[in-house]
Amino acid sequence: MNNNLTEHLNNEQKKAVEIVEGPVMAVAGAGSGKTSVLTHRIAYLVKVAGISPSNILAITFTNKAANEMKERVHQLIDLPMKQIWISTFHSMGANFLRREIDNLGYDKNFQIVDDQDSTNIIKNLLKKHNYDLSTYSPTITSKLINNIKGKLTSINQVEEPIKSMLQQIYPLYINYLKDNNLVDFEDLLVLTLKILKDFQGVLKKYQEKFQYILVDEFQDTNNLQYNIVYELAKKHRNIFIVGDEDQSIYAFRGSNIKNIKKFAKDFPEHQKIILNQNYRSKDTILRAANSVIKNNQNRIPKDLYSQLGQGEKIIHFKANTDEEEAYYVFEQIRKLKRQGIKLEDIVVLYRNNSMSRRFEDVFLKYNIPHKVVGNLSFYKRKEIKDIIAYLHLLINSGDDYSFSRVYNTPKRGVGNVSFSKIVNYAEENNLKLFDCIDLDNGLLSGKSAKEMAKFKSMIIELKQELESRTLLETYDLLLEKSGYKEMLEKDDSTADKTFQSERRLDNLEEFKTIILEKISDYDINISNYDKLATLLNDLVLHVEAEDNEEKEAVSLMTFHSAKGLEFDVVFMTCLEQSLFPSIRNSFDSANNIDEERRLFYVGLTRARNLVYLTNCKTRFMYGRYMDNLDSQFIEEIDEDLVEKKGSNHHRNIPFEKSRSSRKRPVIEHYDYKKDEKQIKASDKVVHKVFGKGMVVEVKGDLVKIAFSMPHGIKTLVKDHPSFKVEE
Repeated sequence: MNNNLTEHLNNEQKKAVEIVEGPVMAVAGAGSGKTSVLTHRIAYLVKVAGISPSNILAITFTNKAANEMKERVHQLIDLPMKQIWISTFHSMGANFLRREIDNLGYDKNFQIVDDQDSTNIIKNLLKKHNYDLSTYSPTITSKLINNIKGKLTSINQVEEPIKSMLQQIYPLYINYLKDNNLVDFEDLLVLTLKILKDFQGVLKKYQEKFQYILVDEFQDTNNLQYNIVYELAKKHRNIFIVGDEDQSIYAFRGSNIKNIKKFAKDFPEHQKIILNQNYRSKDTILRAANSVIKNNQNRIPKDLYSQLGQGEKIIHFKANTDEEEAYYVFEQIRKLKRQGIKLEDIVVLYRNNSMSRRFEDVFLKYNIPHKVVGNLSFYKRKEIKDIIAYLHLLINSGDDYSFSRVYNTPKRGVGNVSFSKIVNYAEENNLKLFDCIDLDNGLLSGKSAKEMAKFKSMIIELKQELESRTLLETYDLLLEKSGYKEMLEKDDSTADKTFQSERRLDNLEEFKTIILEKISDYDINISNYDKLATLLNDLVLHVEAEDNEEKEAVSLMTFHSAKGLEFDVVFMTCLEQSLFPSIRNSFDSANNIDEERRLFYVGLTRARNLVYLTNCKTRFMYGRYMDNLDSQFIEEIDEDLVEKKGSNHHRNIPFEKSRSSRKRPVIEHYDYKKDEKQIKASDKVVHKVFGKGMVVEVKGDLVKIAFSMPHGIKTLVKDHPSFKVEE
């Protein structure tokens, strides 16, 4: 039986499977078959070591992973899976609490409330105690309460006036849940740990039950999860963890990479096994990944290797512009498809969701089937649909659909009941919803009446002044005066700062690029009103084209979303300093640059056969041009593994070395003031693509230039490096 179970495993995998007693740390590199090790170990414990299935606890992070583990164990040993606890942490907590929550004064038939339910409870508590919901967001308050429960932060670390609110609402929320026999998702772990620590009889019972514990993806555990596992395992010490520090990329979700070192300290007698034979990638890809990740400090050393062949060199293509970068990716995908590579085996990776837009546009234009994974495509994201609705109101204030979308975004105190009154009044009087505002009809009163009057006057004012400023200026004013930007910036001041709010602000900045690009193709003689109306119509057609997705499609996703996946061909795009590594997450501490490097490593190790690295000299993003250096991670790859194409050149400014010899970037920002062109109407210019031309109008940051046929008149950003004024 022993031979049958382990005959297909390599020597290190066999060792990890066959050590029965004591703590074991399996350092499992990307693609090293960790799921096979976990499932074979469970089968070995039951069939060879004679351990009762009911004495085994196996924990992983997703329901998908847990189900896959159950299925594979069942294939190895024909055994009813209900005898073994194989589940996520939260499912394990729920099962535990069904048996033991009465120790805390709850009834065992408690109800689990989801995140939306929690937010609604908090919202009602805030309203009951007279908190202004536009200032004290129920959603943000819910997230803060979860962080406090999980000890990711404390009330004392929160600034006023939020601190005083939490001091009142937090205990009220906790008591409300208990009084109504409810638990939220965080409670599934918090209450489990509390029972294990406070009730020694219960702890002893479960220590005797779970004599063999296995934990997957240990680098992603947070402090709560680690402490639960430690309490259960500290007596019998038969704990097997599988983890890889080099793939720890979820610090923003609370995972603690230090838990692997904590395990080594708490279980000093552990045996460490390095699983470094990769069964996914060609050796060139793995050598590249090794050469990058070795720059991280304080990691368990390991070098991945493969027996799948050397493979082709990694291609680094440097474009002149981001548009050229997107076209290059498209051209390579078209060639790969001709060579027989399926589109579903190709992925385009980027650091932030806002970076997908350029690739989506090119793929749509040339009918490359694609899907945005892990997020909505750019034009379907809430903030983009919201701002488009606002822009529609500037064109047609009688657009009831657009009004219905944004009248209370951000919050203006108009609830569902009040809005229903407005709708009924409009129907009875044959009016548009917008026209019902600020009338002496008694539909609204107090703050809501004042805020909606302000909303109406803002739309009217911006519409009246549409021709007196550029569309970009109107857009910026709309974001500011509507309160939409401030709403997201308020979200940005919380502990959840790195997530939705920053991404949404990025997307709204990127929408400026769309405005500038679209209007540059329109007739310069048409009004701003007509330009905006045409732009909005173009976007409608664009979104309709997006809806025709095919099953066989190129995947577009962030590096974070790619964790756990694999593809034949991986395009790693937008690889420039300040973009990846991200300027927000990288340059303030060594720990953050290490996490960015791990994210790059994860991207590399998704590829089976071929990797493309792409970036550009000048990127048009967030409505402005940026000149960034190559990502430092590209230069950390051994030169003999990379084939350079496009406009590649050696870095002019080297990375400085800190005292710890860690490579740190010298960030080069494009200095617009330094290079600002002194340009006026009638000046002659030379453009790299369009040739000679004459300036016909200068307005703000935009300049209209008449070029010879077939180019005609183009609207460009004044300081764009692609053209210069003739002396």
